[in-house]
Amino acid sequence: MRCLAMECLFSYHFLQKIWQHIPAQLLILPAPAGRASWLQLPRPKQTIMPTSVAELASSHGIPVFYMAQWADVLPHIPAGELLLTACFPRRVPLFILEQVTICNIHPSLLPDFRGPDPLFYVARGDAPAGITIHHMDAHFDTGPIIAQQLVDISRCVNEADLIRTHTHAAASCWLALPSPVPNGVRQPVTGSAAPLPQATDFVLDASWSRQRTQRFVQLTNLRQHPYWVPVSQQWVRALHPFGTVEIPCADGYLQADPAEAPRGVGWPPIQ
Repeated sequence: MRCLAMECLFSYHFLQKIWQHIPAQLLILPAPAGRASWLQLPRPKQTIMPTSVAELASSHGIPVFYMAQWADVLPHIPAGELLLTACFPRRVPLFILEQVTICNIHPSLLPDFRGPDPLFYVARGDAPAGITIHHMDAHFDTGPIIAQQLVDISRCVNEADLIRTHTHAAASCWLALPSPVPNGVRQPVTGSAAPLPQATDFVLDASWSRQRTQRFVQLTNLRQHPYWVPVSQQWVRALHPFGTVEIPCADGYLQADPAEAPRGVGWPPIQ
């Protein structure tokens, strides 16, 4: 098994979990701008804690291949070999998909919330939490579904917890799959999208409960993006019991401190 990943917290936690049981033969990462493709020789296991996906692979003795262009990948994947990726946000070219079987871990219950950032909408309370393992095809997150599982996020207190909980559920689901990996079930055409959130998506709706509002702020904390309060026409940051801005909710109020408007956003962002 070869793995394809981005340098992100989701890929890190998912691969950390599965490599404890099934180390990969190779990790493929997109190369930084201006860097040619190259293979990093595996190093012995390190005692220091890895802080990136590449360092994690190296600590497991897994070579890292930096992909400058997609054509570079094919010589490193034998015919019939499976390529596994977790929440990969880029479209894979058709000429790759015609020669390589790729399975993707997606943090939503497809066909709902296809796209690069479903966890934002889960945090906002727009969708139930869950993961899907599916085959990649030429479109974003539309390939046949191999397995799905609901995820309990009731104990998550911040965005790192939200990501870690999804990746652990996905890893357990992946490790429980039979070999070879099933062909999967075709997805319905209908579904919904999970595009990258804009400033207008960080609105604290007064019709939400206090709990929903609080959870949304807690579970998107790593983004360091302020939240818009329509009633007071203000941006706020993290909730605080002694904050100077009141956030009206369906069942009461929350307090927060004021924040500056995010860059590039007019005032107000919503008319």
